[in-house]
Amino acid sequence: MIRFFTILGLVFFLLWSGYQTHQHPQLKFNSLLDRITHPFDTRLRYRIVDVDPRFKLTTEQVKQLSVQATQIWKDGTGQDYFVYDPNAQLAIHFIYDERQIESEQRREHLSQLETGQQQWLDKKQRLDQTEQEILNNKQFLDLKQQQLNQQIQQYNQEQLIAQQRPASIVDRDYFQRRQQALQDNIQQVQQEITQYNQKISTLNQQVDELNQLNQQLDQSVHQYKQRFQPHLFHKGLFNGREILIYEFESEDDLRLTLAHELGHALGLQHANDPAALMYPLMKDQNAENFRLTQADRELLINR
Repeated sequence: MIRFFTILGLVFFLLWSGYQTHQHPQLKFNSLLDRITHPFDTRLRYRIVDVDPRFKLTTEQVKQLSVQATQIWKDGTGQDYFVYDPNAQLAIHFIYDERQIESEQRREHLSQLETGQQQWLDKKQRLDQTEQEILNNKQFLDLKQQQLNQQIQQYNQEQLIAQQRPASIVDRDYFQRRQQALQDNIQQVQQEITQYNQKISTLNQQVDELNQLNQQLDQSVHQYKQRFQPHLFHKGLFNGREILIYEFESEDDLRLTLAHELGHALGLQHANDPAALMYPLMKDQNAENFRLTQADRELLINR
């Protein structure tokens, strides 16, 4: 009798297991023991296995990021699809190879671009300041030259009037002082004109430097776009047995990559919406504050 019920229970479990995996395809990646011990738990159980130290993340950090990745699915659907289990059958491996090396080179190149752009902005700011100083100096010089011309005209008129009367010692002393003052003013204006021309020369040099830096930036941006184009999801791979992570650019990027591959483990294909988590190209997603799109939710409904 006991044996009969044992066989009956096994048959019932197999029927129930088949029904469960049909309704929840992700359960086929849970071990048989998991399904026996958690018969009504439809969550996919997973674990972090190998994290190459060259990724500069600890296993615990990766675990936390994976939990955040599963939270994306929960927040977008209101349902738990995953649970971390150190004994789970589905393992996530981090494999460091040329893809991550290229990713690091891409980030380094991008950092150099950002530094160059900041240098350009600093130079442009200094150039704008120099231009404003030159504009102010030009207005000031125009005013001083106008005043100097008026002083010269007044001096010449006074001399003409003085020439119509007998010369006196007082007149000679007066005109000598006036002439000396005019010469001092002329010399001062000439010095200021020289300083103005020097600033013009400095401005031209800054313009040349800015144009040269702009050409270098354009070339660097062109090289960056040529070498580091947006690419398909080869950052990670779900091969039907395990998840392999090859590349990520940041923790936000890794979080989305994990969530994407876990989506494949749920049985989802790629979406057509460029903003979707399950879109095959990582480009338009808001990595920092990502939310599931309608396209992602429709994949879950239609799987």
